[in-house]
Amino acid sequence: MGSVKDYFSGLGSGFLSLLKGMQVTGKEFVKPKITEKYPENRETHHIPQRFRACLELIYDDEGNHKCIACGTCERNCPNGTINVLTKMVDKWDGTKKKKLDKYIYDLGSCTFCQLCVVSCPTDALTFSNDFEQAVFTRSKLVKQLNYLPEKPEPEPTEEEKAKLLAEKQAKIEAAKKAAAAKKAAGAAAAPASLIDENDPKVKAALAKCAGDPEKEAKVREALEKAARLKAEKAAAAPAVDNENKKQN
Repeated sequence: MGSVKDYFSGLGSGFLSLLKGMQVTGKEFVKPKITEKYPENRETHHIPQRFRACLELIYDDEGNHKCIACGTCERNCPNGTINVLTKMVDKWDGTKKKKLDKYIYDLGSCTFCQLCVVSCPTDALTFSNDFEQAVFTRSKLVKQLNYLPEKPEPEPTEEEKAKLLAEKQAKIEAAKKAAAAKKAAGAAAAPASLIDENDPKVKAALAKCAGDPEKEAKVREALEKAARLKAEKAAAAPAVDNENKKQN
């Protein structure tokens, strides 16, 4: 009797479970179709705006990008997808500036995590939402993002050059005066120097920083510290010898 009861109980439970499943199926059956017929619908296919397809450098209307070749994106990429190649260019004042040479991006190993975009200090990167990225060879997945030719560094006018050079010279003079004042104040407050000016090593170290008061002050400070430590060790050596003699 019990087995018959269990049989019909299981049969009823199975029927109820079937009804629940068919209820879900029935609801979905009458809903509008949402299946995308790709690739036949390339012209009408809707891609969400936030879809991440391929990394891009953002160019403005004049063909300039904001990448400063700092390498932050390359360091933050977990897969090593990005390779930032740099070059040094000469500026009008004789100094050099680091600029972007090639921005290499491997779409095949990208995880689309967007760490490069988020960490960029100049907001120079973005992800396109171009869904179609299929190619027949892997080599085509490696792309150079700075595809437009680099424009030359803008050169200031003669008046601007004179002003910039004057400001630079004023900063140098101010730094020299500050270093000289600091050196004079330190010499007045500090005890007599322990540096042996006739030592060849000392002469060589000071010769390397000739003409740069700030650097010379730092070198002298380091030499003074080394000479003081050497003198302290020499003074402590006799006391150690006397202590050893007493113990023996």
